[in-house]
Amino acid sequence: MAQLKKPTVKNPDLTAAMAAFKQKQNPTTEKAMLDAVQAAKLIAPIALQGSLEDITPDENGQRQLQASLMAVSNKNGEKFFPAFTDWLEFLKWKNEPDEDTMVLSFDQYCDILLKQNVDIRGILINPAEASIVITRDKMAELKGVPVPTNNIANNSGKANTKILGLFGTEKLSNPDLVQAAGRLRQENSPEAQNAVFQALRTGKFVAPAIMHDLPKTVKSGEKVTAKAEFVMINQGDKKFLPIFSSLSELQKWTSAPEKCCGVPLTLAQYTDMLSSPKNSASGIVIDPFTLGLAFMKDQVLKIMPRLELTELKVIPFDMLQDLSNYLKTISDVNCAYLSGVKTNDTEGHLIILDVDDKEKLKEIADAVAKIAKDHGTCVVAPIDSPMGKKAIEGKTPFYEA
Repeated sequence: MAQLKKPTVKNPDLTAAMAAFKQKQNPTTEKAMLDAVQAAKLIAPIALQGSLEDITPDENGQRQLQASLMAVSNKNGEKFFPAFTDWLEFLKWKNEPDEDTMVLSFDQYCDILLKQNVDIRGILINPAEASIVITRDKMAELKGVPVPTNNIANNSGKANTKILGLFGTEKLSNPDLVQAAGRLRQENSPEAQNAVFQALRTGKFVAPAIMHDLPKTVKSGEKVTAKAEFVMINQGDKKFLPIFSSLSELQKWTSAPEKCCGVPLTLAQYTDMLSSPKNSASGIVIDPFTLGLAFMKDQVLKIMPRLELTELKVIPFDMLQDLSNYLKTISDVNCAYLSGVKTNDTEGHLIILDVDDKEKLKEIADAVAKIAKDHGTCVVAPIDSPMGKKAIEGKTPFYEA
């Protein structure tokens, strides 16, 4: 076979942006990487239909040979076009110097993937090492066009009705999270990020799980005991715990494992799983088949710290005096308690407040935290919260009005 000339393209800006994104995933590094992808020329492995020698030249002496892009599949059966920033990256993936390739731009990939009835989920850049995925949904977003509704590979098409919602998940929806995540995708600002974090802290979400020992019939309001095996999603070379804003979002997972169900979870419960040494997840991903907004484990632990009640070894009397002096000036505070708390394995103080006017609780809690932080890590909780109720058991307040 007559070999095609090997590509000499290189993409130093893209490889640097991909490395920065891998090291620290946030909206800034993601935008820089996506900007670099859109400006890049990428190497694509192809399969030639026949041989140049077997093709009869046309009237201009040119030989036209049909070629098709090669695709690869992940563990979930989803197909991607592998793409490479340079020839060395290609050889890392497939050490065959005589392999046929061509060079494509981002726009050319979009022209191919954003057509109807294309059973490919996106492109996989440098799969041997970096393994960065750019989905078709993301391509459509960057190009400002809708994804074809009848595209076979579009997980937002026909619902996977085999995924059943348990324990009330069919009623869950998180419009605040969807709106905030969409805004963060478009606008890299502290305000947009904080809106996502707040929606994550206060929402209840749908998690994919395989249930074991679940009774065949459950009456309304009946408590059941069952073991849940939570399912993760592969994204590149990492695994993520998916957070779905609704059952319909989970049902877009057309290649979900058999017997997969939707169960309700809070971010605090996701945090508990991520904190387990046995859990191999790198973080969470929100609505992976539409939003695809991912946060790494250390980010999640900052959004929703894992709290554990402890006994204080040393009573900080100076802090208690400072807090009491402040609380005397606030007529809405009835009493305050002190307990110990471990935040992401860091020992600190837990201050529980009994406040009449709930609208003033945040303002008072912020002031209390500001005073207490000079004495170490501090968490403030209302007395009627689950942690607050548990922390005050058997304790007397350090302050009473």
